Amino acid sequence: MLKMLYWSLRLDHQLLFHVSGLPLCRKLSLVLKKYALYCFGMARTVAGKAKSFMVFGSRFWYNEPLAPASIERVYCSSHHLLGLLQERPVVVDVGANIGQFNLFARQYLGARRVVSIEPDPGSFELLRRNAALSSDCLCCAVSDRDGEVLFHVASESSQLSSYLTQPDAGYRSSYKVPARTLDAIVDELGVGEVDLLKIDTEGSELDVLKSAEELLARTRYVLVEMSVFRRSTGNLFQIGTFLEARGFVLARLSASDEGRPRDVDGLFKRV
Repeated sequence: MLKMLYWSLRLDHQLLFHVSGLPLCRKLSLVLKKYALYCFGMARTVAGKAKSFMVFGSRFWYNEPLAPASIERVYCSSHHLLGLLQERPVVVDVGANIGQFNLFARQYLGARRVVSIEPDPGSFELLRRNAALSSDCLCCAVSDRDGEVLFHVASESSQLSSYLTQPDAGYRSSYKVPARTLDAIVDELGVGEVDLLKIDTEGSELDVLKSAEELLARTRYVLVEMSVFRRSTGNLFQIGTFLEARGFVLARLSASDEGRPRDVDGLFKRV
């Protein structure tokens, strides 16, 4: 509990003092709602039952009390993108969960289009409600081959769900979901040049990249969660080597004060 509180307070400090372009009153509102929903929502949130709250002027639907903290984390870890991407960027979000990054891309980055992909049906229903355009939301896993994968829903949080199991994690259910390549998905949706490809799939990120050879050739930036001390289809070294071979260089690496971090976020730029 103390570790989580420390993590939460660090997020508050980053949001209030390092994330520019947001009114202080809106930042404070998110922080206060985070603690209110966590303290009073833990007992009231029923699994599968959606609730909503207002965040930065938009209504956001959720079914876990940590939803405000997950939104705050996205803003704190990705606000630097505002100074790198062109105005009104096109964003592809793989591993969208309930739409935290979708909200960030539209509200903060001013994205003109956000394609969001999420394999868990429960999270996907909330994603559709939170997205501006539900037709740009797809419910499937992204893999290096078409077919099906066995998807495992994490007990702690839906954000930790994946088709790769972790030995230190608990899972409340498992079921098969359709899997598609990212190239096939974006071709079907008519996605052209992409300013930002964001990937967070809890260990299967290299599979996603392998499925996107054509898309990578027309993508400017890739923001990818890379495994360090966790099971994965490819760790940070393999992902870095893969992207370097396709004309990308590492532009930014998230800092971690943990001795054995599960993962780190890497931002790669095509040169």
